[in-house]
Amino acid sequence: MARLPPRPPEPVHRATAPDLATIAAALRQDLDLVNLDIEHRLLHHDLQLGHLVRVPEGPRVLLDWELAAFGDPTSDLARLAVRLRLLSPQPVLAHGPAPADQRRLELYWRLHLLADAALATNPEVQAHALALTTGTIT
Repeated sequence: MARLPPRPPEPVHRATAPDLATIAAALRQDLDLVNLDIEHRLLHHDLQLGHLVRVPEGPRVLLDWELAAFGDPTSDLARLAVRLRLLSPQPVLAHGPAPADQRRLELYWRLHLLADAALATNPEVQAHALALTTGTIT
């Protein structure tokens, strides 16, 4: 007897933060309109100041690579902007990027904010991300 393919799992944000489903759907539509055909590179996937170490007069080291993956390097910059609690991702792009890079940065920033709003275990991080995601930050 033939079996039906398994039902795809419900997106995590829908199960953990159903009130964000509309925002997630809008972000998905925006992502579908952007050319993401870029050269993939090694990503840290959790850039934040706490993972950067510099020994005096020694090398700079980036720690905590368990989330590493290959993808768009703009995503790492967007994650850093979220971790720095910037109100916009633009300050992490120092050299006047191309408009396509700016658009991807903004979309990845929104994606990382959505993830933190839905899944962050630190209540302050979650509240900040939720305020930016819903446009209620003061």
